Amino acid sequence: MQRELAVDGLRALALLAVIAVNWVGYTSLPEAGPLGPAQATSSWLAQLSLALVAVLLAGKGISLLAFLFGYSQGLSRRARGRDALAHRRLRMRRLLALGLLHGVFIYMGDVLTLYAISGLLILSWSGLRLRQLWRRMMMLLGLELLLSLAIAVWLLQGGWVEKSDELRSLTQATNGWAWIRLNGGNFIAGVLGQLLLALPFFTGLMTAGLIAARLRLFSHRRWRASLQRWASRWLWPGLVLNLVWGLTLWQALRSQNERLEQLCWSVYIWFALALLAGLVPRLVLAAQRGSRLMLQLAPAGPHTLSIYIGSSLLSLLLFSGLGLSLPFGTAALLGLSLLYWSLWISWAPRIKIRLPLEAWLSR
Repeated sequence: MQRELAVDGLRALALLAVIAVNWVGYTSLPEAGPLGPAQATSSWLAQLSLALVAVLLAGKGISLLAFLFGYSQGLSRRARGRDALAHRRLRMRRLLALGLLHGVFIYMGDVLTLYAISGLLILSWSGLRLRQLWRRMMMLLGLELLLSLAIAVWLLQGGWVEKSDELRSLTQATNGWAWIRLNGGNFIAGVLGQLLLALPFFTGLMTAGLIAARLRLFSHRRWRASLQRWASRWLWPGLVLNLVWGLTLWQALRSQNERLEQLCWSVYIWFALALLAGLVPRLVLAAQRGSRLMLQLAPAGPHTLSIYIGSSLLSLLLFSGLGLSLPFGTAALLGLSLLYWSLWISWAPRIKIRLPLEAWLSR
């Protein structure tokens, strides 16, 4: 399957957001994540780092990756023809197995499981006409919007369980069984919650990606004017909206206002989409012009699964109770995540083969 520069570059960039949020919020899991108060609270650098993560990164990576997941399915269907469905179904089953193992034993914030389940669902309608796909996408996103609004109203009326004073952390589990109960148990509970509350959103975004691939949105020149309009219309409003949302979340975490924090997380996906609607078209246009940034990012795109699993293994080693449980602050965690991602970006052009995880998944 011929790779698209824009898809690979966007995939690598989205992974930066995922890794940074996972590492910065690691010590707050399982009960106070995905982000927690800055460590140390008196450090202006830690507070600034947390604010930057909230404004620019939180929610953006997982949303963009879901869209690109569906886009890749569309590319696979076009390239493989009749063999695409069987190949993608096998790929989703393997991804589901990997996600369950990853979530139970390594990192409870796994996204592969939800992606695999959503991917299996949209396989059944990947051959529908564009108009039918469009209707399903709108239905799914509309359902998710209703769920978000219902949760927000419930929170404003006093719903949700308050957090306890003694919060458990992944740094506390010091043996294998304690780790499986704390990490794995909360992963299973989290997956069930995601299936109830977030499945329409991720399935809808994947359907949007499938539609975009059918239309050759990232590669055909007829869409350049539309991409330019979207970039001009949404980039700055998206930045402003995410500035407001991110600073509100940062203030909620700083003041330990649990209800305001939960309210922020109940609507975060829509703020993330507002920014992505302006940023992604601009980056796609840059890729079409052969920009240096996208050319540097793209080589890491085929290896994002290994980068993602590698980041979880490294966080298990460095931050968990099973590992070294190193007491890094928020600024140091953000710096380390950027360093890890940057090393992969610089190393990726030298990789001339498929890494083992990608090779197994595609076989």
